[in-house]
Amino acid sequence: MYRKDLRDMYKEAIREWMENYRDILKEWKEKLKEWKMQAKNEIAKGSLPPLPPLPNVPRMPPLQLHGARSNVVASRIGDEELKIIDMLIEAGLFETRSEAVAFLVNEGIKARQDIIEKVSSALKEIRKIRQQAEEQVKKLRKDLGLAESEEKTSGRFCHQCGRDLANLPAEIQVCPYCGTRLKEA
Repeated sequence: MYRKDLRDMYKEAIREWMENYRDILKEWKEKLKEWKMQAKNEIAKGSLPPLPPLPNVPRMPPLQLHGARSNVVASRIGDEELKIIDMLIEAGLFETRSEAVAFLVNEGIKARQDIIEKVSSALKEIRKIRQQAEEQVKKLRKDLGLAESEEKTSGRFCHQCGRDLANLPAEIQVCPYCGTRLKEA
C-alpha cells in the first residue's frame, strides 16, 4: 500500500511540474511572438532587439517522505548513463544526481517486478535447502560424536585443562582439577 501511495505522490508531483513547465513555455512563446513582431519593425530600421530571456525552468518539487528510510549506496555508472542523469537534472526534473538515481532505481525495480519475484522465490527455496543441509550436518555430527566440541564452546570449561565446570557453582574462580585461575565471563 505504501509503495502505491508513493507512486501516486510522484505522479502527482510530475503532473504539477509538467503543468508549470507548459505554462512557462507558453508565456515564453508569447514573448517570442512579440519579439518577432518587434524585430520585423526594427530590422527595417537596421537594428535588432535582444531576444527575450529564457525562462527559469521550475524545479521538481522535493517530495517529503515522512518516516521513509533512506540508505546511501555508492555505485559506478557509465558515462552515457551519467549524461542522461545530468540531462534530467538540467531539465529541472531533479536537483541532484542522487535524487535522479534513486528515482530511476525505484522505477527500474518496479518495471522488473517479475524478475524480482522469481529471484525472491528462488532465494526462499535456497534458504530452505540450506537449513535442511545444516540440520543434516548437525545430525551427522551428533551421530559421529562430534557434537561434544560444539557443546564445549557453549558451556563453562577450564581454559587450561579443558574439564567441564558446568556442574560446579558459578562462584568458583579456580579450577578444582588443575588449580588454574578461571577467566571471568
